[in-house]
Amino acid sequence: MAIPVLVHTLLMSFWLLWLIAIAVMDLRIRKVRNWMVLLGLGMGLVALAADIQPFQVPAWKALLGMLVAFAALLPFYALRWMGAGDVKFAAVAGLWLGLSPSLLVIWIGGSLLAGIHGLVAIALQRLPATATGNWLQARLPLRATATLFACEERPAPEKGPKVIKRSIPYAGYMALTAIWLLLAFEPALSS
Repeated sequence: MAIPVLVHTLLMSFWLLWLIAIAVMDLRIRKVRNWMVLLGLGMGLVALAADIQPFQVPAWKALLGMLVAFAALLPFYALRWMGAGDVKFAAVAGLWLGLSPSLLVIWIGGSLLAGIHGLVAIALQRLPATATGNWLQARLPLRATATLFACEERPAPEKGPKVIKRSIPYAGYMALTAIWLLLAFEPALSS
């Protein structure tokens, strides 16, 4: 069933704004709020139930994409390599895009951006201890870059659960990849 152009435009606009909000939130505070995940999940389920899914994904394929995305990233959460918000975001992206090459592109793109982030964070941590680092700090405004890539330091409690340092906003990078995919290839995604 072809959906009306206005409905398609509204759903694509919602998807884009939701992705931007997830990216900004995860990049700024290193956390994806549950209400944001539920908002994306709710809209995705409404679009499926009303048969107005903008990517023309059948319900079974959307639910399978959500399940596969969740199951694929859940072990990384269990190993404490990834936050729960990253896993939940991937599941919602799987619901919207279904089990498709686009979902794989989002995972790979997010992983590449997260890898670059990790390398830059390591380099910035080691940079101040070098002569080159001292020279650059005297001449360049590195404070903004250092703030973006800084690892969150929390003192470990003497008793209780182990505090996890999560410094790479993986959901934010997956969202940025999805935004690029949407803006660059939207007509191909919708057919």
